[in-house]
Amino acid sequence: MRIAVGGIFHESNTFISQAMTMEKFAEKHLHFGAEIISRWRGTCSEMGGFLEGAKRFSYDVVPTVMAWGMPCGPLTAGTFETLSRELTSRLEAAGPLDGILLSLHGAMVSDNYSDGDGEILRRVRTLASPAMPLVVTSDYHANLTEEMVRWADAIIGYDTYPHVDQYDRGLEAAELLNLMLREGVRPCSYLARRPMLPHILRQVTAIPPMSDAMALAHEYERRPEILNVTVAAGFAYCDVPDGGLAVAVTSSGNNHAAREAAESIADSIWRRRKEFHVTLPAPDEAVRKAISAPDGLSVVVDVGDNIGAGTPGDGTVLLAELLRQGARGALVLLPDPEGVSRAVSAGARERVRLSVGGKTDSHHGSPVEIEGVVRTLSDGVFRNIGPMYDGLTEDQGRTAVIDTGGIFVVLTERRIPMWNLQQLRALGIEPTQLRIILVKGAVAHRAAYGPIAKQMIEADTPGLSAGNVRKLSFQRLKRPIYPLDPI
Repeated sequence: MRIAVGGIFHESNTFISQAMTMEKFAEKHLHFGAEIISRWRGTCSEMGGFLEGAKRFSYDVVPTVMAWGMPCGPLTAGTFETLSRELTSRLEAAGPLDGILLSLHGAMVSDNYSDGDGEILRRVRTLASPAMPLVVTSDYHANLTEEMVRWADAIIGYDTYPHVDQYDRGLEAAELLNLMLREGVRPCSYLARRPMLPHILRQVTAIPPMSDAMALAHEYERRPEILNVTVAAGFAYCDVPDGGLAVAVTSSGNNHAAREAAESIADSIWRRRKEFHVTLPAPDEAVRKAISAPDGLSVVVDVGDNIGAGTPGDGTVLLAELLRQGARGALVLLPDPEGVSRAVSAGARERVRLSVGGKTDSHHGSPVEIEGVVRTLSDGVFRNIGPMYDGLTEDQGRTAVIDTGGIFVVLTERRIPMWNLQQLRALGIEPTQLRIILVKGAVAHRAAYGPIAKQMIEADTPGLSAGNVRKLSFQRLKRPIYPLDPI
């Protein structure tokens, strides 16, 4: 059987002014045709799961396009149209197909479509007959819409946050496709929505309240008629009409069963909506707590400048506080191409004085003056080892490590979240030997740093991924919605 595989994957923060372009996709992962198989096979990714499923079920794989870009602002209209045409034209040129597997995010926005994923699925479905199986994987932070559910036979979302099950969900999608092709299963899906934006730090799937919702989802999945349950926490930094929490359930032709499961799980979350809220310490308090810790590693989390949510990553509020309070044994990583160039020009072992960070916008702090020795210069390429994106090669651009005497300031040319310990180990830095590491994130870093950290200290920093969504100015989101409105 001939199965097409592909994906256009982007999480769009509509509060960010930096647009997503083809060049930015190319900086991360942009592959076409047979290149997809060589780059993605054996990786911890949805595509890795697709390809393993194809091997198990003896599919003849037709690779199309796989575009995976770092979160930032919405796609330009030209970028969206270029990638959509790449996908649809390759599907058209593929000849007769028996099914399609796609990796989408579910929170992709472009200048011309607020529901980019739904529009892609509509275009793909116009090429495929209504009977052709089309199974899609989505991110846990998808803003699921009726349009997505309408055009796909099934949407298989992540079960974990931090996201460590992409491969498993890709394989699950291939397994469901196999049931449709070889056993004649005709799935139907139902989408239940609730007007709430869960706090990003209460979306962790291993602890309550979200762990209880996931347990209920898995309980329903054990029923014979239920094929998949996807709990999508939504992406709050995406100002679109259908943002927020949703539950999608796919059953083997039993719409009543799908509806009952979806509504029950959504109700269980809604009843506990007040538990999906948290108050964070101010930056000075967070740093003070880290410095005063008696031993072990403290990870201080810059929630307002979360690279994984599309922000610039060069926020300086916590760096300034670490310097002010005289932190020792600390590390801060900032994307700063200008600072890298100056460090490279100076050379290793040379002393430099640099103005770092705060150069992208005015939302995340001003540039901070540092002085230190250039300890390491690197090409910035490393290969992930561990639960998130294992096997994928990352390129954060040229990288310079500046030793200020108390803080290692790591400067990179590109934005890369701190999701993998190899990011530092490739620079000769052993993270377990540090006392404080500043992470620009919310939860995803826990996959790497959770096992080695003595404590995680999330800080209420300013920025366009603020944990308190009341700080953001929504224009298109359907209202009322909790916690923006007193429901």
